[in-house]
Amino acid sequence: MDARIRVTTAVAITLAVTGCATSPPPTPPTPSINRPTTGTGPTGVAAPVLPSTQPGFSYADPGQVCRRFVTALYSADTRRDTGPAEAYQRAMRFASSTLAEQSAAADRDGRWATWAHHRVHLTAEVEPFADPQQPADNGITARRAIRVTVTPLGEGGWRGWTEHSIADCALIRGGPDGPGWRVAGYEIRQAGLR
Repeated sequence: MDARIRVTTAVAITLAVTGCATSPPPTPPTPSINRPTTGTGPTGVAAPVLPSTQPGFSYADPGQVCRRFVTALYSADTRRDTGPAEAYQRAMRFASSTLAEQSAAADRDGRWATWAHHRVHLTAEVEPFADPQQPADNGITARRAIRVTVTPLGEGGWRGWTEHSIADCALIRGGPDGPGWRVAGYEIRQAGLR
């Protein structure tokens, strides 16, 4: 095989393996004449939607925001709620618009049918949890941990397992959600059942 053919073949194989192309880059699409424009600025970008709020709550303390978020997340009443996602929706009053827009798996709680049969209500007991690895706050971000204990209580004295969890809230302040603190992300760690 000729040395030029070997080099050309090796270059072509290398480019194919690495995902590079030897042809010129594609030309960008031309803008559509039918695209509606509103005002100045980029087109096709939706304005951020402000998250819902809890009337009378100031959102000034990240610890209180996390506490309210976790309390709402773990409070449900099968006599009033149509499904477990309603507790999640109430918790979104303390969340950032980005978190509120995410699809939750909250509506697929396998315990709901049993709870509904026993007409269960859940009331969360929450308290701050001192996490020694929690980073320090700054003007824009904060982290808080909440210990939550919840027991499903039904009619006729029915009682489910008591669940102990630690909820870690990542909070942000300012930006499109306004001047107060909002939960931008969270993680639940199981601390046991009883």
